[in-house]
Amino acid sequence: MAPILVVEDNEINAEIIMSTLDTFGIPNVLAVDGIDSLDKCNGLPKDYYSLILMDIHMPRMNGYEAARKIKTELEMTAPIIAQTATHTTAETIEEHHSYITDYIYKPFKPDQLYTMIRKYMAEQSAPDF
Repeated sequence: MAPILVVEDNEINAEIIMSTLDTFGIPNVLAVDGIDSLDKCNGLPKDYYSLILMDIHMPRMNGYEAARKIKTELEMTAPIIAQTATHTTAETIEEHHSYITDYIYKPFKPDQLYTMIRKYMAEQSAPDF
């Protein structure tokens, strides 16, 4: 199974997400901000990651900008799921729809994260919950 790229600047949130993914047997890689996410994609095959969980509010480069660059400049094929604790308007969703596949809202429960992952990894064999 291809790894999931977790892009999260909050150490506690990153630990929770990665621990949850580990529990489900899903390999994962951490990027601590948008710039780090670009570094973790640069030079890899376009289909290296099965999914990217992208925090939106981060220092140095926000998640929307990082997602746009990952899709348009690096041409990565993985769906990008935005993680956010703020309300997302229909206008925001429409503005970013070409590079953000879906949204998951914080705080989320492990089963909500797993359901979202299964939705976009259906063609791969993901472990049962």
